[in-house]
Amino acid sequence: MINYMISTTDGLSLINTFQDKQEDEDEVAALTAALSGLGNGLRKGLIDIGDLGTIVINGSKGRYGMRYIDNERILGVLATDTMSEQKLIHDIEEMASALVK
Repeated sequence: MINYMISTTDGLSLINTFQDKQEDEDEVAALTAALSGLGNGLRKGLIDIGDLGTIVINGSKGRYGMRYIDNERILGVLATDTMSEQKLIHDIEEMASALVK
């Protein structure tokens, strides 16, 4: 099972499938924006790694991945630990591509 969120690069939730409280939704959106900013900072600080791809955080109970849709929106996806990291990355890339169009 996966849940997803589309948020702005400023950390505002636009749409999501999370079933939790509003405060949790806002916190996830803000943390996703912070994670994307950290990823961009690392990209700019490292020599020639190219565009930022999908970032995945693995936990003991699940995985969270994020990827830019465009310069203003970020896709965040929460999956259970039973989904492989490779499958999560694949799904995120497909969803982000579909949202660009």
